[in-house]
Amino acid sequence: MKDSLWRQPYLIELTYADNFSLVENSIRGRNLRVLEVGCGTGFMSLELARMGHDVVGIDMNEKILRIARRTMETDPHSKTRGDLRYEVADFNEWSDDPGTYDAVLFSRVLHELPHPRKILSRAHHLLKNGGRLVCLEYAYDGMDRRAATWLYQIRRVLELLGWYSSHLPENPKEGVDSIMKANLYARREHINKYDEMRHPLEQLFHGGHFSWHCYHCWDVFRDMRVPDQKKEKALASLFKGMEQILIDSREIQPVLFLFVGTKAPA
Repeated sequence: MKDSLWRQPYLIELTYADNFSLVENSIRGRNLRVLEVGCGTGFMSLELARMGHDVVGIDMNEKILRIARRTMETDPHSKTRGDLRYEVADFNEWSDDPGTYDAVLFSRVLHELPHPRKILSRAHHLLKNGGRLVCLEYAYDGMDRRAATWLYQIRRVLELLGWYSSHLPENPKEGVDSIMKANLYARREHINKYDEMRHPLEQLFHGGHFSWHCYHCWDVFRDMRVPDQKKEKALASLFKGMEQILIDSREIQPVLFLFVGTKAPA
């Protein structure tokens, strides 16, 4: 945990817990059948099951799913939650009966799945009539220089204080360029662009909600190491609050969006 956001509860509250609140508020109803595509370590699926839903989480990474299963098996709420199971599978090859699920969730995974239209068509097929698609997703191609400049200022100051683990160029222009490059080109071999995801979402699902949310600060939190936990917590809250102000005032382009829609007729 020491090299992840899970190392401190207050960092989870500002990141993963906020994301779960968005998902929780988007999946309405009780005792629903929910599919999470790309569930990873399973924290979303587990919390949805604790809400009383019957949940299936699939992911291609067997090692990560072992963590999810271990957490599931040691869950103190196992007797009161809904059914929960995890499957190692590629969603392109995985199948279930059509119209099985009340909700399908993509949480920070659609951006890296090739052919997003095909992926979303499969989700459409698996949803019941009126079923809900919840997509909490990155749009990395939306990173702009204002956001990169703001990130460089924060990270460089933390670095000079000895509170940031990675090294940035001393020259501000080079530093901003390096952040832009890392976000736009260096994350993975293939990253879906915003329009490649948004267009099929709007065509296959009746949009009920769309919004932008904080995510730039996550990269700061991962490498920030403030010796005093009270100061680290205060700084983390400050950075997230600053980002939200910049998003609301349209000073920077956010990269995390929430789309919630219902199944459109085929």
